[in-house]
Amino acid sequence: MIEVKALGKQFGAQIAVNDLSFRVERGQFCMLVGTSGCGKSTTLRMINRLIEPSQGQILINEQDVTTLPPEQLRRRIGYVIQGVGLFPHRTIHHNIATVPRLLGWKKADIDARVTELLTLFKLDAATFANKYPHQLSGGEQQRVGVARALAARPELLLMDEPFGALDPLTREHLQDELLRVQKLLGITIIMVTHDLEEAVKMADVIAVMDQGELLQLDSPEALLRQPRAGFVQSLVGGLDRSLRLLAIKQVGQVMTPLQQQPSSSIPSIVASANLRDAMALLIWEQAELLQVLDANGIAIGQLSMSDLLQQGARA
Repeated sequence: MIEVKALGKQFGAQIAVNDLSFRVERGQFCMLVGTSGCGKSTTLRMINRLIEPSQGQILINEQDVTTLPPEQLRRRIGYVIQGVGLFPHRTIHHNIATVPRLLGWKKADIDARVTELLTLFKLDAATFANKYPHQLSGGEQQRVGVARALAARPELLLMDEPFGALDPLTREHLQDELLRVQKLLGITIIMVTHDLEEAVKMADVIAVMDQGELLQLDSPEALLRQPRAGFVQSLVGGLDRSLRLLAIKQVGQVMTPLQQQPSSSIPSIVASANLRDAMALLIWEQAELLQVLDANGIAIGQLSMSDLLQQGARA
């Protein structure tokens, strides 16, 4: 659990973060969204004390972060930035091993952890461990950056627009990878993004900030259904909200279980796809019905246009 209370930070006459108060439960994925300069990154840097708050209190598992030496605190918190920040003169193995080595882990334990993390992020250890960052693609470098942040099993992972510089396809793939790893490890993540689509897809809770203040903290669905008037409402959009709501739910959550074997002419979609993708497929195929497949390609249900329209009507 992380709790930020009445947090303030002032730079000269400008207040970057003002009276910010929120709580993130253990294992939650929290997104900080808002326009550039609204205080998102400053908030992250105050949590790990790269910037000291002017006032207030930050608690991690009920412990005030100011009671710990900064370097000890940061070894308990993973931190990932947009530029990755890998050491160019060190191999991938040595990059990931950085914090465990500082903590005095045994070599065998470090080697095992590096292999474990490379495997977790679907990077073959035999292929990648002895490479250098410049030999990797942008997406591979970002995977290694997250792996390095997780190497010492931190209580909290902070991420500052980690996918912002990547192409859309790589970005989407890494979003899926991070969600898979986060659910597998149960780690608490606070991530900064300017992309509401990314926040809606990934977050358990979204914190909308503007001019250094927290305007609304809610689940993606609650934020889209009942945005606070003013900035939040303009951020989530008007008619776009229905499409974003469709993107939250998976086909398998609203499909009708299969009663009889569907015709082979009916277009199909996997149960893990979201409802917005299902809507797009129905329109593209000019169909009224989709058959739903499980991960093995076996038909398990069906989804109609009327099912999707009912979901949109509740937006």
